Amino acid sequence: MNDQTKSFAVAAEQLFDGEKVLTDHAVLVDKGAVVSVVPENEVPAGVPVLKEPDTTIIPGLIDSHIHFMQWEGPLYLAYGVNTVRDVGNELAWILKQRAEGEKSLSPTILCVGPLIEGPHACHQVISRVCASEADAASAVRDLAYAGVDGIKLYVGLPAAWLPRIVREAHVNRLKVCMHCSGIGVRPAIKAGVDEFFHLDGVMTDVWPDHPGGWLNLWGTPCFATTLDAQQRLADEIAAAGMTATPTLAYWDSQWRLRSSDFSPDKDTRYVPADMVRWQRTMSGNVEAMNQWRNAMEAAQRFTGLLLERGVRVLAGTDVPCGAVSPGYSLWREMALLVESGMTTLQALQSATSCAADFLGHPELGRIRAGVPANFSVVRGNPTTQIPVEPQIVTVICNGKQFDPDELIRSAALLT
Repeated sequence: MNDQTKSFAVAAEQLFDGEKVLTDHAVLVDKGAVVSVVPENEVPAGVPVLKEPDTTIIPGLIDSHIHFMQWEGPLYLAYGVNTVRDVGNELAWILKQRAEGEKSLSPTILCVGPLIEGPHACHQVISRVCASEADAASAVRDLAYAGVDGIKLYVGLPAAWLPRIVREAHVNRLKVCMHCSGIGVRPAIKAGVDEFFHLDGVMTDVWPDHPGGWLNLWGTPCFATTLDAQQRLADEIAAAGMTATPTLAYWDSQWRLRSSDFSPDKDTRYVPADMVRWQRTMSGNVEAMNQWRNAMEAAQRFTGLLLERGVRVLAGTDVPCGAVSPGYSLWREMALLVESGMTTLQALQSATSCAADFLGHPELGRIRAGVPANFSVVRGNPTTQIPVEPQIVTVICNGKQFDPDELIRSAALLT
């Protein structure tokens, strides 16, 4: 890390500011903030300029769906991810991590605290278990008072409770995200839920008599017969202005983890070995691998339906689920979104300015005068093609310069 105490500039052949691409521009930084973005030849005399050939400057990326663990922090930064949204963790712990982020080689953390759940919670440790609709509304008020950045509803909540819970959240100026498994997406739409995760709940709406199971069922041949129903649901999601965070990197990880060609060095780099072993319980199961690969492709097709209708789709990864390395997984997510129908710039926006606006933090995910200096320098030109193996040259976090290799070594000390 190089603690910059004086003004400096970073220049590159391309600069993506979160919305558009500029050529041969530089970012001027002072006291941890962006002072201006100017043509490189207009950098004031005497200001040191950092520049590497064949590079692009991009804003700090935003992963909109993660579950934070301390070992993840430096890895996010090493891959240019300056902001993450934690969507399920123990309240006091995640608030502490959020408060100490700048001191601990960690990205900026936004958080929802625990999942708000019904009486039979799936994840007891990170859930606020609610016995009644009134309990759930009270949980929203408590979390709002604690200072969370949003509310997350989980699969055990009865559909009848949703309208009151959502009203309570919106009164407290908090958006609501949800896993819609079991009840479907339609009750969430009716209640005013702002965002749904993993495309969870789509199966309930478009194939009501489907066999038991979860996301892997998208890979069964009969699911393809529901295309008309999928299109109608996509129309409703678009009409409601709902946001989707499909976490395609998670879907992708599930068939890779089961593949005989699985490579720990490639697919799960930097992830603790015990976590990889835990998530590879079905390794070598060819039938399960094929079903998950088909499921991922079906999820991409549905994501394409949403994109065709102008639905806002955010980039999120569900790390550490799937055992894909923090940070690296977001680049994979963006590539999968491009395969689903986004342009390359739209994919970058889904992980920068688009996410920042939805999350209520327009100062993030952009490079412009007055915002915190959070950006990275990437080898090549990711504005024309999302790289499979991104090469991050340097990372600027709140005006401080970091070497990605040093960050990766720091992460190894935390596992």
